[in-house]
Amino acid sequence: MSRVIVIGAGISGLSSAYYLSKYIPPSQIVILESTDRLGGVIKTAQFGSASVEAGPDSFITRIPTVLELAQELELDSALISPATNSAYIYNNSKLHPIPKGTVFGAPSDLGTFFGNSLISLPGKIRALAEPLLAKANIPGDITVGKFAQDRWGKEVAQILVDPLVGGIHAGSAFELSLIKCAPQYFTAAKSHRSVTKGLNAMTMRAEKAAHPPFYSFKGGLTSLVQAMHQYLVTAGVTIVPNFSVWLIENTKDGFKVHGDNSTFESEKVICATPAHVSANLLKKISSRASALLDTIDYSSPIMTLLAYESNALSERPVGSGVLVPKPNKMLTTAVTFASNKWPDCTSEGEFLFRISSARHGDSRAWKLNDEALISNLEVELRDILATRARSIRSEVHRWGKSLPQFRPFHDQLVSRIRESLPKNLELAGSAYKGVGIPVCISSGKEAAERLKE
Repeated sequence: MSRVIVIGAGISGLSSAYYLSKYIPPSQIVILESTDRLGGVIKTAQFGSASVEAGPDSFITRIPTVLELAQELELDSALISPATNSAYIYNNSKLHPIPKGTVFGAPSDLGTFFGNSLISLPGKIRALAEPLLAKANIPGDITVGKFAQDRWGKEVAQILVDPLVGGIHAGSAFELSLIKCAPQYFTAAKSHRSVTKGLNAMTMRAEKAAHPPFYSFKGGLTSLVQAMHQYLVTAGVTIVPNFSVWLIENTKDGFKVHGDNSTFESEKVICATPAHVSANLLKKISSRASALLDTIDYSSPIMTLLAYESNALSERPVGSGVLVPKPNKMLTTAVTFASNKWPDCTSEGEFLFRISSARHGDSRAWKLNDEALISNLEVELRDILATRARSIRSEVHRWGKSLPQFRPFHDQLVSRIRESLPKNLELAGSAYKGVGIPVCISSGKEAAERLKE
């Protein structure tokens, strides 16, 4: 019998095992992974002669967990920051720079914000009225979209806040929790009568940060996964790939984990799987936790990699990418100019794009096969950037039910789930604390700490 079984070898599961190995003998830890690949949605694809991210392409440094882990794994010398962070919003058939003086789309400096080309004059005037409003009344929680619309108007909420905040989750800001998905707005609203002025104060503090806002690693984010894998194997942790778990049962001394043609027994378990997967695994030992986990909804984004010959571009794009708000009704939700953002990933004579599609509530891209999806995205890219030819290389990466949608009062839901779990069983992953690599690592670390006794 092992001491702890970790189900799932995404970044949350690997982090759970990593931090557990500091508390108990690593030989007493087993990781069960349903695929032949570690890292979950972290996937650096070999795309021609370039390495391009097929999932997230960076991590935020405001939460220090990745930086701390990188130092422990001696990866800190491999840290790299984006070459550019300026971006655009495509709206009404035009490219507009994301307005200066904003925080995740919300105005923070009204003087600077007023000069933008994206928002109409009536929309700007409505946003300028925010400091005149009464202090925000947030009854526990609210959606990001409603909050933004109430403070800065419908146009700012739909054309700026939704593609920026909603885009992170491949969802809608009008369905996502303010506290979970835009905590900056919530903090500013609590500390200032004018949310705009509160955001401005936060921006001034952020400018003094010791690190760039985002980092990756030379060779891609998979470098972190590989380093963790090497550490765990060397330490003596057992990793079992291609093992699909289908049920967890209680035993007198702990748990039985049933999977493909065999069963593992352990004293403790960490489920580092998506909420809907964990719901199925826990049906027998906690019907309440299972039912609550099943209420956490997910979006299913698609990442398409396209390589163009450099001369197929009317002119080389500037900046890091483009966001496309929902009112434009395109399949494309965002375009990353990978060759600009990460110059080291570019093959000579080519320009590489990462195109995101499929947001929550819009499954059109999933109804197309890869060839049809690529053709449609190429047409939309021509509209956005005036490309003159088809791509010379392409790959489609589909991430079914991979991004949790945090509805208002999500933290209370998670508390009820945890209260329903049997002793010595923990959950880790993006569905609980939030999305993003640093938060997932924190989730795994906290699960390990709760089981260390």
